[in-house]
Amino acid sequence: MHAPRMSLSLRSYRGRDRAHAHDFHQIVLPVVGAMESRVGDAVGAITSSSGAFIVSGTSHEGNVLGENRFVVLEVPRVAFLPESIVARASAAPFFPIDESLDHLARYVSSEASAGTLGGGRARHATSLLADSIARKFSARGRHAEPILRALAIIEERYAEPLTVAELARAAGMGVSRFHERFRCETGHTPAERLATIRLDRAEDLLRESRLSIAEIALAVGFSDQSALTRSFRRRRGTTPAALRWSLQ
Repeated sequence: MHAPRMSLSLRSYRGRDRAHAHDFHQIVLPVVGAMESRVGDAVGAITSSSGAFIVSGTSHEGNVLGENRFVVLEVPRVAFLPESIVARASAAPFFPIDESLDHLARYVSSEASAGTLGGGRARHATSLLADSIARKFSARGRHAEPILRALAIIEERYAEPLTVAELARAAGMGVSRFHERFRCETGHTPAERLATIRLDRAEDLLRESRLSIAEIALAVGFSDQSALTRSFRRRRGTTPAALRWSLQ
């Protein structure tokens, strides 16, 4: 009997997906569009800047709006994955997508769409994706103290007009060095991280409050409703109004 292998597929979804679980691990990477998602107790989004590692047996659900396409990697539970990686993914399933991982996912999508990703090439691409994502979870918790200080400031003061220069000063670095160090350690630029936090908080308020979209925009650090809407559309593939409507 052959041991189960990892599998790779290109998928599109329609509307809301009911809560369900699998007996295998599932990794979802965006190519086009975005998916609002709940994985266990974690709520986030699978977007151009973040993917999801769904541990076997974890209840999850999602909602998509408009055109979408995702690379989905299914990993058997019996596959060799360090317990530390599975534990970290279980605690925090959403992970940042850096430029190299984004290029790899888009390459896989292109080859799969053209029907040229088969046999050995598929196994090689699957292995590259799995290794790249495993390294991200292995590296979690290893941020240097200066970057941890900057991350804490972003989490605490996201509603303020923070600048990269201010974060760099808090980290005790020059702006250029801080920007590169931050990107290398987190997979995002400081501006991308700040935008992600603001959009996550905006989504929480859209779900849980009756504040107007203009009020939410100001509450999470955007200059006005238009700025929030532009960022939402660019990074999440939808708008605040469309998200609020879908939740009614």
